[in-house]
Amino acid sequence: MNRAGPGIAVAIASVLAGAAEARPRMLKGPYLQDLAPGAITVMWQLDEPRPARVIVEGPGGTRTQEVAAARLAEARIGGLAPGSRYRYRVIVDDLAWEGQLATAPPAGKDAPLSFAVIGDTRYGAEAHRKVIERIAAEAPDFVLGTGDVVDDGSRQDQWQQLFDVQGALMRDRVYYPAVGNHDRQGRGRTIDAYRSYFSVPQAGGDAERYYAFGYATSRVLVLDSNIYSFALTDQTAWLERELIAARQDPGIRHIFIVMHHPPFSISLHGGATDLRERWAPLFERYGVSAVFSGHDHVYERAEHNGVRYFVSGGGGAPLYPKRPRSHPVDIEAVRLFERAFHYLRVQVTGRRVEVTAIRVDGTPIETTAWTDAAAGPVQVPVAARPPQRQLPPLPPSSPPLAAEAGAPRPPSLAAAAPGASSPPADGPPYLWIGLAAVGGLLAAAVVVVRTLRR
Repeated sequence: MNRAGPGIAVAIASVLAGAAEARPRMLKGPYLQDLAPGAITVMWQLDEPRPARVIVEGPGGTRTQEVAAARLAEARIGGLAPGSRYRYRVIVDDLAWEGQLATAPPAGKDAPLSFAVIGDTRYGAEAHRKVIERIAAEAPDFVLGTGDVVDDGSRQDQWQQLFDVQGALMRDRVYYPAVGNHDRQGRGRTIDAYRSYFSVPQAGGDAERYYAFGYATSRVLVLDSNIYSFALTDQTAWLERELIAARQDPGIRHIFIVMHHPPFSISLHGGATDLRERWAPLFERYGVSAVFSGHDHVYERAEHNGVRYFVSGGGGAPLYPKRPRSHPVDIEAVRLFERAFHYLRVQVTGRRVEVTAIRVDGTPIETTAWTDAAAGPVQVPVAARPPQRQLPPLPPSSPPLAAEAGAPRPPSLAAAAPGASSPPADGPPYLWIGLAAVGGLLAAAVVVVRTLRR
C-alpha cells in the first residue's frame, strides 16, 4: 500500500500535467469581420481543432451559437439591432476570450461615420505597432487597409506578427483589407492565406479579391489592383455595375475606393498608368468621393478631374523617397507629399468629408475637407451604354505595377474581350475612307473622258 502511494501520486501529477498541456491556445483573435446593420462575423484560430461557443450580449438579450471543432473558425452572428453595441465571448473548454462590437446603422441612415486607413505594414513591426495604438485610441467604426499587410504572403510567421500587432484593434473593430502585391504567394500569385484569414462581404466574381460594403450613406469598393487582375474585364465590369448601382441608390451620398496601387504618385513606384487610363475615368464619371491606395510608403494627396486620391503607405514598411523623374501627369496631380509613418482619419458628416493624415507621433500632417454634391441617379444601364474606346496596350518600356521583375504585362482590355469593337477616338474613319474612294473614282472618270476627247 505504501509502495503504491508514490506511484499513484506520480500518475495523478502526470495526468494533471497532460491536462494542463492540452488546454487550447488562441493564436489569432478573436477578431471581427464583415460588419452589417444586423450581423457580424467573429473569427479565431486555435493551435488545434476544438469546438467553441460564441455568446453575444446586448440589446435584445443574449445569443449563443455553437461552432464545430476547427483550428480556423468563424461564426456569423445575426439578429442584432442596427447601430447597437454588444459584448461577445468565445468560449473553448473552460477558457474565454472577450471583445466588444458595434453593428452598422441602417443602410441610408444619415449617421456620422469615422474610419481609419492604414497601408503597407509588411515587416515593420515597431512602427506598425505605434500606428495601430494611435488608431485604436480613436475607436473608429472600422479600418481600411490599402494592401501589403505582410511582406510575403506565404510566410505564416508574418501573418502571426500581423495579428499579434493588430489583435486588440481587430478584436473590437472590423478590418477591411485590399490585396497588395506582397500579400500574394508563389509563382501562381495566389492569395490562399489572405483568403483564409479574412471573411469579406459581397465578394466580386473572383472570390474575395474585390468586394463592396455599405455603412450608413457611404459605399466602399475594395479592388484588386495587382497585375493580371485589374485589367480583367470581369472586375472592371463589376466595378462599373457597383458604381452605377450606388449612384442609382438615393440613400448613398459617398463612394470610397480602396486599392493597393496608386493611379497618381511621385514616390518610388510612381502612378500606375494602366489604372489611371482604365479606372480613373469611371471614378470621374460616377462621382467617387475619394480613392485610397498604398504601395508607395509615403503620404500623398492628389486631385485629378474632380476626384481626390490619397496614398497611405506609411503603416510600418521602410519609407520611400520621391521618384527622381516623375510623369508630368503625376506631378500635376500631387498636391502634398510627406515621407512619414502615418494613418488617415476619415470623418463623414452629412455631405461633408474630412480627411486628416496623422503622423505616428500624433501630430497632423494636414487636414482637407470638402462637401460632396448631390449626385442624381444614373439613367443608362451598363448594357445600353455605347461601347467605350479600347485603350491600346502600353509599350514594353512602361514600368509594371507589381514589384516582381520580369513579369509579363497583362493583356489589354481589347485582347481580353475578343470580338469587341468600338469606334476610334477621332471619329468613324470608314466614312472618310468611303468618301476618298468615291472621289478617286470620279477623278479617274474625268481623266478617261479627257483622254477620249483628245
